[in-house]
Amino acid sequence: MPVLLLEPDLIRRLRKDLVAARFFVDDVNALFCEVAANALLRNERVPALLTARGGQGDLSVLTRLFVLWDEVSAPEAARALPTVGVDGLVRLGLVEEREGKVRGLVQLQPHEAVTSQAEFNWWIASDLGEGLTGMAPRRDHVLGIGGATRTLLQLTPRDRVDSVLDLGTGCGVLAMYATTHANRVVATDLSGRALDFARFNFALNELDIETREGSLYDPVEGEQFDLIMSNPPFVITPDSLRGAGLVEYRDGGRTGDDLMKEVVMGAADHLKSDGRALLLGNWEISEQWDYHPRAWLEAAGLNGWVVQREQLDPAQYVEMWMRDNGARLAMSPAEYEEAFALWIADFERRGVQAVGLGMVALERGSQTPSIVCEQVVTSQSASGDYIGSAMREIFRFEITPETSEDAVFVRESDVREERHYEPGATDPQVIVATQGGGFGRRIQLNSWMAAALGACDGELAIGQIISALHVLTDEDRDVISKHVYSQLGLLVRAGMLKRVTA
Repeated sequence: MPVLLLEPDLIRRLRKDLVAARFFVDDVNALFCEVAANALLRNERVPALLTARGGQGDLSVLTRLFVLWDEVSAPEAARALPTVGVDGLVRLGLVEEREGKVRGLVQLQPHEAVTSQAEFNWWIASDLGEGLTGMAPRRDHVLGIGGATRTLLQLTPRDRVDSVLDLGTGCGVLAMYATTHANRVVATDLSGRALDFARFNFALNELDIETREGSLYDPVEGEQFDLIMSNPPFVITPDSLRGAGLVEYRDGGRTGDDLMKEVVMGAADHLKSDGRALLLGNWEISEQWDYHPRAWLEAAGLNGWVVQREQLDPAQYVEMWMRDNGARLAMSPAEYEEAFALWIADFERRGVQAVGLGMVALERGSQTPSIVCEQVVTSQSASGDYIGSAMREIFRFEITPETSEDAVFVRESDVREERHYEPGATDPQVIVATQGGGFGRRIQLNSWMAAALGACDGELAIGQIISALHVLTDEDRDVISKHVYSQLGLLVRAGMLKRVTA
């Protein structure tokens, strides 16, 4: 099990060598043909390995050693990393040397961080993945930048703030991004080994981030933040399987979805006024799909926006996480079947019919909490700019005839309209608004909302548009208003309409 040494001088030497070799994302990608690059995206390294082995120069050596888990000769490694040297790499815990051959003990991936303010070339150290080693991850496995982390990075608004808490930092990449828009960043984790990787990554990338070890909010007792980000270990796992070596980065260590409940409700004590939290999580469904997250939000007294992106039945859920845990590699068929059955039985004891997967956005407001729970099943992940704008709209405004008649909205430029007709018909049977931004939603409109959407050019208030439709069609104004307001809030929340402010 590799242990990384936090030795500042050696880390500075390593950084100098990585920069000199241009061990950056674009340069590494340029080594590979399209076939090899696509294979890497599927966790198949052989085509890329064949290409890298045929390459010349330090970049090919570093890519083989740190990205593809290939063995290189000690002289090759020494030439590619002349400042830190092979002995320095061994001392740092990054590689092992045996009989003149050097092989990575961890994966060190170049990462390009692109924000609205700047671009950064970083490197992220993490444990070797199952796709490289062919072995199930250890219990204290430190994951690199996985799919859920990429999703949360994309969803997080990057407004300038004073303080950010990365709860359950893992390898530390969420905290690293937070430094681009915060004056102070605190990263916590229950796993001391994960914090070792995070501290190494912060040092290698010359970032000033405070780290603390402990469970959930314990390390920051009495402190409050402007933004809390967390991709917590939310996987719902039965107690009967915890002794079998399930990995820390994904197992919540609680019964059912209690860990997610603790993360949501604990945010109330650790958010400043108007502070926000962005969380990913899972929740059990035994009644209405939003029963659990809505109850947590109501008890916490926070503004909340819950977006369920996927729903799995218990067997699908168990299969997904058993596969993620490399269970078929670590278990015999009989052991796998027993573990699967125990997991299903755990769900059955609590009457769980399904599990929801999605995002929870929170805000500590000063008024009566606003809670919106919705299912958005699309393949597109939204941007932080959209999430921030939608949170402001949901938590600060109420869209009703009594509150919004004077509100002015403008249709976003990427909104399009589809009309579907029966053959020979003159009037459409279905009108659908679509959008390239946001979550890429498709919303079926009633005819009055479709007409109002077309008129939202940022000039007329919504009340004026409704009155104009009344005059043009002679339809009862209250009828038009009822139909427009039944969908107006949804279109604003989806990002198809944007409120015009003075």
